Amino acid sequence: MARFYKFRGIRDPASLVTDFSLDALFKSYAVFSGRANFNDPFDSKIDLVRPTAQEILSLLRHPNVIAPKRNLYNRWLSKGQFSRLGLEYLRRFERNLADLIDTFPIYSLSSHNRCILLWAHYASCHTGFCIEFEYGGEQPAEVRYQSQIDSIRLFDLLKYNNLGIDTDNKLAEQIRNALLVKLECWSYEGEYRWIAAKDHVTKQQQYRMEKKYNPEQVKAIIFGCRMPSPVKSYILARLPFSTKFQQALEMRDSIEIVDFDQNRHL
Repeated sequence: MARFYKFRGIRDPASLVTDFSLDALFKSYAVFSGRANFNDPFDSKIDLVRPTAQEILSLLRHPNVIAPKRNLYNRWLSKGQFSRLGLEYLRRFERNLADLIDTFPIYSLSSHNRCILLWAHYASCHTGFCIEFEYGGEQPAEVRYQSQIDSIRLFDLLKYNNLGIDTDNKLAEQIRNALLVKLECWSYEGEYRWIAAKDHVTKQQQYRMEKKYNPEQVKAIIFGCRMPSPVKSYILARLPFSTKFQQALEMRDSIEIVDFDQNRHL
């Protein structure tokens, strides 16, 4: 089974009791976030492609379209183009789909534990720690790095959500697939993602959700090469389950991960 890594920062070494990263570690829960919480506006950005007038005409010919819907879609068009009403409905669909995408909970992991940039960006400039996970059964999905963001057609939203032509949750599948795409500049992260299939996060929840995991999945805690000794001692004394401890060391051009030795690393 593959190993995956979660980098965590320590917000304030002088206030460890209230640190949310340590709370999550000690209580064995993962924090899933909607994309609205991400730092990078291009992370999980999805291009919402509007339907053409011809695609709307094709829906009007579909036998499953009931009369009230047919009358509505007829009013979307005027002389082969979208009417003012049609454009307003398209803008509403865009907002609804964007709001729906925001609710998909994401937990990000990496396949790397020695990447200098990951330690710098996600572990408080090497003062934080990294959790090494091993999962049995279902595995997190690998992120695809592309030169362009992914797209979802609003035409599919019309079909799947409004007309009932397809009822096998294809739209949710499209959203999950699109959320596994990032721009190539982030490829160094080697990211994998859990996207919770049945749960959702809302604006009222601040797009955040906690999910418990089995602490036996934690195979190691790696201390950052700049983590202060008092923080290491705090974790060693309070971690409520047994696992392996390791230390990241700053070498000439790279990071080396070694077994933690209290005599040498405290």
